[in-house]
Amino acid sequence: MMRSDKAEIESQAATWAELMNRPLQDARAAAEFDRWISADPRHVESYAEMAALWQSDGLDAALRLSAANGPRARNDNDQQGYRWTPGNSGAPHRAVAARTLPRSQRAAILASSILLLLLTIPVVQGILAPEQSYTAARGANRMIVLADGSKLNLSGGSRLSVRMTPWSRDVRMEEGEAYFDVAHERFRSFSVDVGNASIAVLGTAFDVDMMAEGTREVRVYRGLVKVEAGGTGWRLPAGSGLSVSKDGVQRLNNVLGARPAWIDGWFDAQDTTLARLVDRINRTSDRPVVLADPALGALRITGRFRMNETRELLETLAAVHDLRWEEESTHYVLSR
Repeated sequence: MMRSDKAEIESQAATWAELMNRPLQDARAAAEFDRWISADPRHVESYAEMAALWQSDGLDAALRLSAANGPRARNDNDQQGYRWTPGNSGAPHRAVAARTLPRSQRAAILASSILLLLLTIPVVQGILAPEQSYTAARGANRMIVLADGSKLNLSGGSRLSVRMTPWSRDVRMEEGEAYFDVAHERFRSFSVDVGNASIAVLGTAFDVDMMAEGTREVRVYRGLVKVEAGGTGWRLPAGSGLSVSKDGVQRLNNVLGARPAWIDGWFDAQDTTLARLVDRINRTSDRPVVLADPALGALRITGRFRMNETRELLETLAAVHDLRWEEESTHYVLSR
């Protein structure tokens, strides 16, 4: 999008944010708003950003700064002047303050207030902090609590980054698995980018597993999740999931429990390949497990395994599936 186009859309969105937050709505204006926001996906995104800023506490301070330096009312009844009513913060005062101005001045003040909000308000500067990276060492899970109250539980060997803004909460997963318990916010979405798919929610609990062979799996434990992959979208309710791989997309059913078993140190294999099981073992083991023959990775496994006892797990696998395992100085070897 050209910079001028983006600026124009943001200007329109700022005007609509002010209009739609007035106490009384005009039916004709509401219909115009519906037509405008439906005309272009960029309108939806820009309006969501402006609506989130309109609801933010920091905008009150920005408006006060703008009012202090802006045009003053010549008298209390001058409708062309700007009159700020101090007192309790909130959208009603924003609407009163902005409603006394012509439409062009309202948009200009909202735009300048947003600029002040982004540049001068310390709280928002904190919200706009640079992207933060988090890792969990192999063999140890890690719990992270974000500024909005969302909780991220990373499995061993996982890596992701988080960026928080006044209008979005964005996560980029790079490796491993994470369980997200997302704090609900009305206007600020929470999204997870896993490379070949993206997940978007407002407030829910779900698990994302990035497997070694490129497969991505999403399982929903609470709420509703939207997944987009390859230009197609799916809405997943609690108890369901989706697997995205180079071979296509597959629905996952029977997502049971309040949270993934791996958080409590277990892995439930249901006709799972040995290669995937080994990948899971290597997230929690003190040393990696290596297959002597890569063809063994296709072996199908079913069972419930305690992941923090690598030797016992390998002993069970060997007994049930006629395998052998050896302990080397730096790794374990699993073979026929």
